[in-house]
Amino acid sequence: MKKKHIIIILVVLAIVIAVLAWLNRPESQLVSGKIEIIVSGETVAEYTMEDIMALPKVELEKEIVSSSGENQKGLFTGVTLRDLLEAAYPNWQEQGTMVASRAEDGYISAYDTEEVAADDNIIVAYLIDGKSLGTKEDGGVGPFRIVIRDDEFGNRSTYWLCQIEVQ
Repeated sequence: MKKKHIIIILVVLAIVIAVLAWLNRPESQLVSGKIEIIVSGETVAEYTMEDIMALPKVELEKEIVSSSGENQKGLFTGVTLRDLLEAAYPNWQEQGTMVASRAEDGYISAYDTEEVAADDNIIVAYLIDGKSLGTKEDGGVGPFRIVIRDDEFGNRSTYWLCQIEVQ
């Protein structure tokens, strides 16, 4: 009789866990190789590498100091986060006070809208020294990565970037 009760309890626990996991799933899948732009809770644009490379490019010579791995130094090529947001939603600054970046692994970093609006301060990089940033699967930090001119350390330099949200 005890075995039967234990089995019933385990089955009920498994069902509860499955239901909770389903309820806590992300609303949308974060996709590598694309950047989704969200403003006021709605997706307003999705950009592929080709779309982003068609925007005005900027270059930034930078060494990003890492506490968890090797520093990354080089000439980063990309588009300003400001230009990307303006292409997606011209009045983005009126929609919030903060911009959040999300990585494929769920990592989130935030930037004040004044930081984002500053000239060439935050870029969405796709190349370093003329080469691809790589992907998560091949040990790289791309295909897209946030690089911040005024930050010495890399704690806000989101790599594996796939979503930007104005909040």
